[in-house]
Amino acid sequence: MKKIMSVLAILIIAATAYGNGIALNSPGTKALAMGGAFISIADDYSAPYWNPAGLQNSEGMQVSFFLTDVIPVVTYKFDTFGIDAKSKINHYTAPNAAFLWNCKLNDKLRMGLSAIVPAGLGVEWDGNDLVALSGPQYFDPGQTILNQYVGTTFDWESKIGIMNFSLSAAYKLGDNLNIGGAFHFVYGTMEMKRGADMLQNAAPTPTPGEDGVLDTQYSEESSGTGFGAGFGLQYMPGDNVTFGAAMRTRMTVGFSGDAKFGTTEHGFNRDITWPLWIGVGFAFNASEKLIISSEAQWTQWSTVDYLEADYETVGIDSMTLLWKDAVQIRFGGEYMATDELALRAGFYIDPAPGSNRTQQILIPNANFVGYTFGFGYNINKLTFDATFEYLKGTERNISPGASMPGVGMPGTHGTNILAPSIAVTYKF
Repeated sequence: MKKIMSVLAILIIAATAYGNGIALNSPGTKALAMGGAFISIADDYSAPYWNPAGLQNSEGMQVSFFLTDVIPVVTYKFDTFGIDAKSKINHYTAPNAAFLWNCKLNDKLRMGLSAIVPAGLGVEWDGNDLVALSGPQYFDPGQTILNQYVGTTFDWESKIGIMNFSLSAAYKLGDNLNIGGAFHFVYGTMEMKRGADMLQNAAPTPTPGEDGVLDTQYSEESSGTGFGAGFGLQYMPGDNVTFGAAMRTRMTVGFSGDAKFGTTEHGFNRDITWPLWIGVGFAFNASEKLIISSEAQWTQWSTVDYLEADYETVGIDSMTLLWKDAVQIRFGGEYMATDELALRAGFYIDPAPGSNRTQQILIPNANFVGYTFGFGYNINKLTFDATFEYLKGTERNISPGASMPGVGMPGTHGTNILAPSIAVTYKF
């Protein structure tokens, strides 16, 4: 039982990743369209997230309603068990509402209140495609190892939703320098479903019930809150260039909920850490109509080396993750085709923080290349934005010898993600 909890623990931390993982890290439709290279620009309601110093770039109050539909396409092949599976084409559609109150207290100080809901994400598999992996349902010691475990159809799914509330301030130190800070409150919810499987060595000793079937389906639901801070600056040495830098501190979120393994229920608590994040870059006004931005964003994933959970009936257990620090390289641009119409595009490289040794089918963890494009159209105080993002992941071919026993899942893992987004913003 304890081993099952440990195996499932690794899936939860990846589900909360705001870099690579099953969460995207470009909140705001405009920022998404520019490939997330937005630290040096940060001129809309998403400024408290990207760079709170950007509050100096906007006026008054903004209310935005935006919808992001994240569509992961994940594949898993493992010839040893004859598995060739593809995730369900689910639409993880998140209706978002963002509010920014930008209060100009004096010529140098601005304060803001904002709320943003990053897209809900997840992945779901057809349990029938993974029957060869699942076990045990029936047990026959007289058969070969592959025939001893006759698979069961389980539910395999992960899902997460995050809400971020911020109180921020920006101060103008001079004509060319803005600094800012933000206090973040986060509320998150998570759901997880999966079955025992032979690769995880997590199934209990086969003792079939009256119907000859063991129920080894696992499911859990949890929620939690946490606090953190962000800091940033923007420096304008001339009319055409802006340098930006920002960071978000490590933040621990305490999740609690209920887990069910077969017919047994467990209450549990789990602390999950969002790592330190630092980004630097610049924006260049190539002309009156064209702005180009380039940034590097570093996440200290190496501090998330293990995950500890406290189950009421099992006790404390931990799982090694073997993650490593990662740097994303991002590029974006915006061209004002007319006074009302802005055309945007972006490109970025997002390396996987996870190790091949701990790769799992519920974690879309890959070396991604991201392509984005979109537009914005202004009508007086009203702005319409639309964006499309495509994340292409490199396949990960993992041999059984390269996968950590009882943790990883060898085979060929592939992940691609589509993410269209639309927004309507009103500026008072």
